[in-house]
Amino acid sequence: MRVRYMPLLRQPLSYNTACLERSKTWLRIPVEGLRTYASQTSTGASRKQVTLANDDGRVQWQDLSRREKAARTTQQTFNFGLVITGIIMTGGVVYLLYTEVFASDSKTRHFNRAVDRVRADTRALELLGSGHKIRAFGEPTRNKWARARPIA
Repeated sequence: MRVRYMPLLRQPLSYNTACLERSKTWLRIPVEGLRTYASQTSTGASRKQVTLANDDGRVQWQDLSRREKAARTTQQTFNFGLVITGIIMTGGVVYLLYTEVFASDSKTRHFNRAVDRVRADTRALELLGSGHKIRAFGEPTRNKWARARPIA
């Protein structure tokens, strides 16, 4: 049995006093009493059953039962579908943003080109004044924030 040496504690360990051997300044604690980590393999033969909610991928595929394999497959299929749905929705947002704002034939670009043409026209400048003072707000709307900001 492997033994790990730890400094002597002033208070006895109430949860594990049966496996402690006291020496002068060190406690001998068997390794089985210590916690195992992800990089270590557990010495116990029993393991927690893999379900949809608690599968973290630590148990190898060949060690799973038929029910556990179905649970892992279901969980990973759902996760894959969620990622694909997110990618498709992000693509839809990018497409709408491009077609509505940045494309050469979008309403915003047409409006901005029309405002630039009005600012450059000499007849409009004679009637309206300096091109820097001409502001364009688009169609009227009930939205207070949209009314307050200029488009061009």
